[in-house]
Amino acid sequence: MNFPPIPAPLQKTFEPLAQRLLQPRSLARIATRMPRRLNHVVVEQLLNRVFAEQIEEGDFDFLQHRVLQVEMIDAGLFVAVSFAQNRMQCRYFGGQPGDSDVMLSITVSDAIDLIQQQVDPDTLFFQRKLRINGNTELAHHVKNTIDTLNPAVIPRFVIKLMQQYQYRFLRTDEN
Repeated sequence: MNFPPIPAPLQKTFEPLAQRLLQPRSLARIATRMPRRLNHVVVEQLLNRVFAEQIEEGDFDFLQHRVLQVEMIDAGLFVAVSFAQNRMQCRYFGGQPGDSDVMLSITVSDAIDLIQQQVDPDTLFFQRKLRINGNTELAHHVKNTIDTLNPAVIPRFVIKLMQQYQYRFLRTDEN
């Protein structure tokens, strides 16, 4: 699906607004104001779809009765998940940390690179771009499970959207 080009004067007017609104912190503020149940359903549906193969193989059994929290550092967003009844479950979605057994902290751009398998978790960890707090054994299990993710299960339009978002709104001259 191709959209017609946006006229230059209109683009010049809206580009600064888009730059502000589409920054990770602004998007997180919008997301945390959405109904709680909606955020939980979106997180659960996404994780259960993407990790369906690993779930079927029992790769997430280690997460039963435990909570993994991911902090998107530059967004100020915390998402906590666990595994029960053979499904990934969203336990928390918000702007403050919740209770968890382990917390992984990462920037949005590095998370996109990790999802697209442009970088592995060990590299991010040793570059201090991925921080782990709490149960490191649990974090190691998570890392190994993520490493088994087949990128082909992520819809192509989602990959393209992530790439465009990263390129247009997350990259700076320093990167």
